[in-house]
Amino acid sequence: MNSAVMSSVVGSSFSLVALLDRSIRALAQADAAALGEVLADCNKAGPPASAEEFSRALVRQAAFERVLEQTDRNIRMLRAEENGFRYGRSRGDNS
Repeated sequence: MNSAVMSSVVGSSFSLVALLDRSIRALAQADAAALGEVLADCNKAGPPASAEEFSRALVRQAAFERVLEQTDRNIRMLRAEENGFRYGRSRGDNS
């Protein structure tokens, strides 16, 4: 683990925000090993300890969902299931 990940460890539990951050980085870098580590640590995640941390977790959750959607599109493109990026518009929309 790198120092940034180690600093996110609190005792034997991990903050939800830190797990979401690590997940986003692992998906963005296509780092299967790092993603595996995140998945292994999920059962150690604790609930947000404060309203501020809860708010940060919601922001990270939204970012994580966008990364998952983009990852899904990338995989479908690589499998030739989709012809190209749509950038939020349907293929027939020329406006």
